[in-house]
Amino acid sequence: MTIENLSWSWLAGSAVLGILLVLVLFLTRKPRYRRAAVMTENEREFYGRLLAACPDCQIWPQVPILALVRPDAKEGSRAFWMAFKRISNTRIDWVVVRDMEVLAVVELDDRSHDARKDAQRDRILKSCGYRVVRFNSSRRPDPRQIHEAIFTD
Repeated sequence: MTIENLSWSWLAGSAVLGILLVLVLFLTRKPRYRRAAVMTENEREFYGRLLAACPDCQIWPQVPILALVRPDAKEGSRAFWMAFKRISNTRIDWVVVRDMEVLAVVELDDRSHDARKDAQRDRILKSCGYRVVRFNSSRRPDPRQIHEAIFTD
């Protein structure tokens, strides 16, 4: 049997089946993941200074903002979901905690920070009564300066 003897409809059907098979294999492929670091090298170094500055506290890294705040609207309402979406992917660099009470939210500003988004997050956290302390990564405060910024009003 040669290709000239095959009907065009049979060839077209085979091509469609082949394309469908490829699509099914592509669409059912399981997503793959890779391990990621909790903190960058710069954040790790600053974390050591935070620990030295607050020896009697716990320092929680990369806390989702939704662990600290919730939209102030009826749960499930349009207003709730709009506010929820605005903050749902936001993380806080560190939360300083003593006796399970949040003392401060600490942010380390570097090239990756977006000033507009940071200002919005700060407003939200401050409106809920949290103290927000920001440090510029290029200035490298020592543990004494960090302690003063966190614990002095």
